[in-house]
Amino acid sequence: MLDSTVVALALPSIRHDVDATAAGLQWVMNGYLLAITVFVVTAGRLGDIFGRKRLFLAGMVVFALGSVLSGAAGSQEMLVAGRVLQGIGAAPMLPLSLAIVCNAFPASEQARALGVWAGISALALAIGPLAGGVLVEIDWRVIFWINLPVALVGIWITAAAAPESTDPGAGRRVDFTGLLALGVGLAAIVLALVQSRTWSGATTAVVAVGGLAALYAFWRVEHRVREPIVDFELFRNRPYFGASAAAFALVGAYWAVMFFQPQYLQDVAGHSPVLSGLMILPITAPMVVISPLSARLIGRFGARRLMTAGMACGTVGLLVLTQLEEGSGYGLLLAGYLLFGIALGLVYAPMSTAAMAAMPAEKVGIASGVLAMDRVMAGTIALAASGAVFHALQGGGSSFTAGIAGSTWVLVALCALGTGLTWAFVRDPEHPGPDLTVAGKPHPSALRHHNHHRRFHL
Repeated sequence: MLDSTVVALALPSIRHDVDATAAGLQWVMNGYLLAITVFVVTAGRLGDIFGRKRLFLAGMVVFALGSVLSGAAGSQEMLVAGRVLQGIGAAPMLPLSLAIVCNAFPASEQARALGVWAGISALALAIGPLAGGVLVEIDWRVIFWINLPVALVGIWITAAAAPESTDPGAGRRVDFTGLLALGVGLAAIVLALVQSRTWSGATTAVVAVGGLAALYAFWRVEHRVREPIVDFELFRNRPYFGASAAAFALVGAYWAVMFFQPQYLQDVAGHSPVLSGLMILPITAPMVVISPLSARLIGRFGARRLMTAGMACGTVGLLVLTQLEEGSGYGLLLAGYLLFGIALGLVYAPMSTAAMAAMPAEKVGIASGVLAMDRVMAGTIALAASGAVFHALQGGGSSFTAGIAGSTWVLVALCALGTGLTWAFVRDPEHPGPDLTVAGKPHPSALRHHNHHRRFHL
């Protein structure tokens, strides 16, 4: 969770040090997100089959190796390779950390254990910008090197203390065909968007069409296999579709904002990494304050109204950021950041509850996994799309600041659409299904009732 936010503050230093292109800088973020998107649900399933502790440890080792490769990178290609390796390692860590914690404690202690787990996750997300700024002041490579001792301690503790667990009822089949089609499709579309400035129109179109064809093949495969990566029938459930739309819009916008805004603060406004980290905290800090109150807020206002208000708040915050100019003061940025941060607090925790409220018990496991995949995939696509607009504006002679402001309109449109879909589809049922969250994270009761589907993700 910390690594997800600290890297954004290091992007300006990375660009100058390894002479990264604008497209290469995007791949530093997109390579990581793309790897998680493709492997996260499959990693959870492999943990069910071969052992959650074993897969978690393997993921942590791969994540550490990716961190070492990233920290030692002398070129953008090496850095992107390291980030992809980090993403592959993060894929099993995200879902299986929760399963390991819940398996290690009896039911009477799971709520307290999950409270610690969720609190650490939220704290890491909140302090990430500031921690990233401090570490970048030392050397941007430290943000990767520091992962190594943390991973080593984590490996030691997990190996010594965590019991192994599997799902005896899990099938032995893994949808490798679907995995390949999904990976090729997403990679091709993101590649076409990111490289659209440097490639010819014909090349970009061919790659994009190839990506769409691969995604269509993925859709066909998932309707035929017995154990699909994505059960598309889930989206016939209206509350689940509405919550997924909100997640895609808001989390996708978050990743794009966290990519561009630190670059503006450092390269245009001339602030230091530490000050930039402090200035961008209003995006992440409200989540720590609001998320613990989510159950109370849902009880009073209902998930539909709460989430719709949050999505509208995020849309307005992004509209404020479209007014960014060369001489803009921090007051404008603070208004945009804070509104967007409040939106994250109002939406991020309730969306899991809203998504699962009308979901049949036997679908909870795969539904939570697909929702997590939806969130990570949103970052990949939103960052690539807004980046394509940014490059097009710069290619037309716009300044760096004007390019950021113009590309933010993509995020405004995305969140406006998400607001409408949230209001139209999210419902507050009379008899809600299982509440799967504690401060926005999966609730232990979900694992007691659905022990054979422990695939939950942040």
